[in-house]
Amino acid sequence: MRKNEYTSIEQFTSQYTGVWNPSENHWFGLDFIYHGVEYRFHTGSMYESDLQLPNGQEMMFGLYKKNNNVLKDEKEYELIGKFANMDDVLESIIDGRPFKDIILDDDTELTGQD
Repeated sequence: MRKNEYTSIEQFTSQYTGVWNPSENHWFGLDFIYHGVEYRFHTGSMYESDLQLPNGQEMMFGLYKKNNNVLKDEKEYELIGKFANMDDVLESIIDGRPFKDIILDDDTELTGQD
């Protein structure tokens, strides 16, 4: 049984790029599980106030890994990558694979969008 609704990169990217208008079906974030680990793809930043990347560009997207051992003052998700554009997100690596392959993998379980 397929856990992943995405069948093309264009299908995924169209939900997170373009003109921001709720009627255009754009989302802020996507929760997913890959190889038993929970991740979140998020537009902008969930926690960080400094959105400038080392190259001077502004952070537009972040990838986060869920921290399952959260203590009192810790955040639920750990930032594992921040990106200025969708192409950089798609080329980023999680567990040795490009994100663009993971997001289309039949075994990647999409658990929520907001």
